Amino acid sequence: MRCAVIGDPAAHSLSPAIHRAGYAATGLDWTYDAITVAPEALDGFLTGVLADPQWRGLSVTAPHKEALLSYGEPDHVARLVGGGNTLVKGESVTVHNTDVPGFVRAWRHHGLGAPRRAAIVGNGATARSLMVALAGLEVAEVIVLARRPERATSLVELGIALGANVEAVAIDTELPELDLLASTVPTGATAPHAERWAGASSVLFDAVYDPWPTPLAQAAREGQPVITGLDLLAGQAVDQFYLMTGREVTFVDCLSAAEDELRRR
Repeated sequence: MRCAVIGDPAAHSLSPAIHRAGYAATGLDWTYDAITVAPEALDGFLTGVLADPQWRGLSVTAPHKEALLSYGEPDHVARLVGGGNTLVKGESVTVHNTDVPGFVRAWRHHGLGAPRRAAIVGNGATARSLMVALAGLEVAEVIVLARRPERATSLVELGIALGANVEAVAIDTELPELDLLASTVPTGATAPHAERWAGASSVLFDAVYDPWPTPLAQAAREGQPVITGLDLLAGQAVDQFYLMTGREVTFVDCLSAAEDELRRR
């Protein structure tokens, strides 16, 4: 059977290393590739995948997460987030979002308690997944930091609908004490604020994992927990691998495979 990760670009992805290691561990003679698919080529590519019985599933990254919802039956979490990262061909074609349980898994792997007040930097697909994940962790208050807060309206509304007190503010706003500061934006945007953000929060998360350490991670105090983009990648891969194969891998298995590949590069 065939599986792959698609995105634009996709060659940098560590997903092939994770899934291939899973195949080896579970005795599956499957293939998994990284395929760059431009937005204008997405429909043709997915039409071909859906028509070919050799294909079992796809991992999907930017910029295709929102568009993916049109190519299968989305699960509840994918509908809530407004984007999916997993397409599975079975008796029917389904679309899933494993980023949400993936973050929760990463959070719990670090042995952290429930966050009461958090800040999310950015308002894209990863930020929406984090908002849903934080709601599952029973967060009470979320501050959305954005260059243009008026563009974060849908993210704010999502958080409020999930029961949190949410507001969007400018990215340079002074912050109260936080249980989590989660960045979903490129390192160039975080660098000017990293020291201040790290000082305001008990726990840090940076979705970027290469190059590492990021400015935010470098600003962490000694002993301050930092959840990495690799943690999220490994966390989401656990459910993704099961959805595609019906076989189980652990968070540690996935994280080790990703770390090994990153060191190899």
